[in-house]
Amino acid sequence: MRKFLFGVILVVGVSAYFARSGQSKEKKVVVHDTIFKDTQYITERDTVFYDAKWLRNQFQVAPKAYWKNYGDGYEVEFPDFMNKVLLNKGERNLKVEYHGISMVVSAYDDEFEMPVLEKYEGLNMSAVTKSMADSSFLLAGKCDKNKFYFEKDIKLKNRTWLYLRVEFPRELTWAVDPLLHYVKDYDPKNKVEGA
Repeated sequence: MRKFLFGVILVVGVSAYFARSGQSKEKKVVVHDTIFKDTQYITERDTVFYDAKWLRNQFQVAPKAYWKNYGDGYEVEFPDFMNKVLLNKGERNLKVEYHGISMVVSAYDDEFEMPVLEKYEGLNMSAVTKSMADSSFLLAGKCDKNKFYFEKDIKLKNRTWLYLRVEFPRELTWAVDPLLHYVKDYDPKNKVEGA
């Protein structure tokens, strides 16, 4: 009887081992770039792993890079670890990004002069969160299945508008909060130190 039980246990154990090893062979982990896994706050998006604490700290303390739009007279700063991509409309547009997190800065001219309230009412339809000030307004909402956006639109003069828009994976909202605060508090009249 003992031999029989030992044989059954051995067969079950070996079966479990092969079942587990078969599963691990099927599971393929693809890693792009750096993995930060020193805390429990790891999330995965498109095979890039994020440590939310590390990422938030980067947005808070990383050295800043600067970009100036000379024609419209404003400048912005962004964390220097974000990759700079100049958009095809010349010096009025900039995009910086880091693995699914992006910030777009763009100036443009409307065909007709429009009050802030009229522009706000025209753009806020899809926004979940919105607020308006004298010469600007804020919009936030969902822009993709798993992405949120946060945007500030500012009337620079007559027909000229500027917007700053951050798009980010939903699960990284807390991590990108310092960048969102920068956009919320952005004033084109303030000159950036060090630029």
